[in-house]
Amino acid sequence: MLTTYFHRAGLVLASTGLALLAACGGGDATPAAAAPATPATAQITGVAATGAAIAGAPVTVTNASGVRATGTTGADGSFTVTVVDAAPFVLAVTDAAGKAWYSYAQAAGRANVTPLTTLAMLQANGGKPLADLVAQWASAPLSADAVLAAARTTNANLQALMLANGVDPASVNVFAQEFAANHTGLDAVLDAMRVSINCTASSCSQSITSPAGSVLVAWNGNIATTGITLSWSATTAGGSTGGSVTVGLGSCKAPVAGTWSMVVTTAVSGFGVAIPEICVDGLPAAPTSQAEFCSGTEAQQQLPLGAGIVSCSYANNVGTIVARITSPLAIDYTLTYTFVKR
Repeated sequence: MLTTYFHRAGLVLASTGLALLAACGGGDATPAAAAPATPATAQITGVAATGAAIAGAPVTVTNASGVRATGTTGADGSFTVTVVDAAPFVLAVTDAAGKAWYSYAQAAGRANVTPLTTLAMLQANGGKPLADLVAQWASAPLSADAVLAAARTTNANLQALMLANGVDPASVNVFAQEFAANHTGLDAVLDAMRVSINCTASSCSQSITSPAGSVLVAWNGNIATTGITLSWSATTAGGSTGGSVTVGLGSCKAPVAGTWSMVVTTAVSGFGVAIPEICVDGLPAAPTSQAEFCSGTEAQQQLPLGAGIVSCSYANNVGTIVARITSPLAIDYTLTYTFVKR
């Protein structure tokens, strides 16, 4: 299995080295001026719904640099927006009634926009107006941990409603859950509730009622979240982990339940060259230790001629390799391997 990991590393290093040497004028000792790098992009996909699909509505995605991109929801509420890749991202959709709904993406991949994601965003933002959060996103974005903690609080508040509609509040991430506006699963939860958010200049309050207008939940921002374990991995409509596996660096499709996906990103010191991210699917397991991941002999066998490993580390299913090519010019690479189980 390690041979597979480092064979992939070798391919990345080899292709990257060729690209960089070409950009620098081949083997000439005097590097040529590199062409401006094309900014990498991120694709954000999801469903915008309040129970019924939010159809034909503009979806605005703002990245951590304040750059915005806009798309339009389809008849089923689905959307895809491509934006310059600078995570994290904040999303906003305005429905036909003029109500704004908000969401968050910690990386490229799945990000729904619903009253549930809006409640979580409001919790993560300390009850302050979310329109201001969007306007100030480049200087004060929310962290992925803060948003995930707020999603746990949302599930805890709506636990009874979720259970009544066949959704497991202990594991469903309302931001990344795959669903359709078809009155089942997560959409059934949305059908059974109405969310109103009322704001002053500096703070907001939320009310959660039934379609008939009776109070369903009195929001408790300090509710216990014991037993609610969420991650940024997307899930299938049925609730089991799978589908598009979002790992904070990109996304890929694991073909078999129980297998692992590995996303590899490469950064090159001192060069403005965009290196494509690669994804390896269907791995039987992740490395169990740093020693297994950083097996020096196997790693050296897979690196291109002239390259060597400077350092290697591995913890919590994330490995980092720093490698160097010294001829015809010195190039340092940092490769990050992230393993996610379907």
